[in-house]
Amino acid sequence: MIRRIQIDNFKSLDGFSLPPVGTQPLANFTCLIGANGSGKTSVLQVLDFLCYFMRGDIRAWLKDRGWEDDRLSSSFDSSPVDLFKASILIQLDPSTQAEWSVHYNLYTSECYEEKIVINGDTFLEVKDGDVTILEGNGPPRIFTELSLRGSALEALQVGPAPNPLRVIKELFSNNIATFELFSPHAVKRHSPHSKNMGKRGENLAGFAADLGTAIQRRISDRMREFYPSIQNVQVADDRELKSFFLFESENFLREVVYSPHFSDGFTRILAIVTQVESSNVSNRVLLLDEVEDGIHPEVMAKLIDYLVNSNTQVIATTHSPLILNYLTDDQARKSVLFLYRNWEGRSRSCRYFDLPSAKSKLGILGPGEVYVDTSIEQLIREAEEMERGASAQAGAVAQ
Repeated sequence: MIRRIQIDNFKSLDGFSLPPVGTQPLANFTCLIGANGSGKTSVLQVLDFLCYFMRGDIRAWLKDRGWEDDRLSSSFDSSPVDLFKASILIQLDPSTQAEWSVHYNLYTSECYEEKIVINGDTFLEVKDGDVTILEGNGPPRIFTELSLRGSALEALQVGPAPNPLRVIKELFSNNIATFELFSPHAVKRHSPHSKNMGKRGENLAGFAADLGTAIQRRISDRMREFYPSIQNVQVADDRELKSFFLFESENFLREVVYSPHFSDGFTRILAIVTQVESSNVSNRVLLLDEVEDGIHPEVMAKLIDYLVNSNTQVIATTHSPLILNYLTDDQARKSVLFLYRNWEGRSRSCRYFDLPSAKSKLGILGPGEVYVDTSIEQLIREAEEMERGASAQAGAVAQ
């Protein structure tokens, strides 16, 4: 589970922390709200960027979006070299925390520094092309004068899980699923076996086929809870290629419907459910931009309840107050984070219901009703006051 994200020099994310330093870490379900341009989607993008960094394929990430390197660099960054910096706090198990930090040169497309610290001990360190890896009780492995386009974990072999380095590598290589570029049209095509659903969902059927029949049955059961008119959803096997089809109930004459004829909303739910049910195979993180997109409100209520109570970590963005109303007050306090651009233009985050205007109304109004009833300009002013207060307190402690 990702517990904290700290970013420098990525679009408007500079000196950015989610959640703020010194506050409770991210919950299993996190909902990001805020005005357009506040940085919500950028948070999801930077996690996906780190997935491609782990695989050593940043160029492909840029190509998918039609971006150049200079589209990433923040106008606020003042470092002498164009460095993207990230520090990700990861909960590997109840007793094990890892911090993965990365310095990546956006101009030369090289890994400048990388470090993984697990429970206070350094397991991997990259500096000036030299890599040191510590595994088990043996002597460290040292590699010199390497030119790394991504993580050293991709370039060099590490032992199998439960080796924590392997767990971190698998998390960012295959187990973070983003819906930023998701295309229902791509999902409806046949696909081969795959370890992930693909950047547009194009490998979803092959991914589901690879999970085995027990999980496929669970996917079908879950889909029936969302859509009672269907009997089951199955993966069709056409030689090396896989696809989905479903049987409708007797009221629909038990008609067989093949994936090219699935509705876009049904297809999106199917992709989300497949990702969540696969968490029993390996821990996954799900990134959902505008989680309500294309989904009927009644189905959306079921989906939020399903996501909040799942084992999958979910980081979602929304502009819909309905999404917040599907949360209990306690869930909303923990899960809803407000993003805003401060007086300098940098993106910042805070817990929405820590802001006085929102906090005072919760309990009288539902979480979504608070969102509708509260001026976003007022919230930004309150968030800036909290930010200045925290900065002043940190400065006093430092002195």
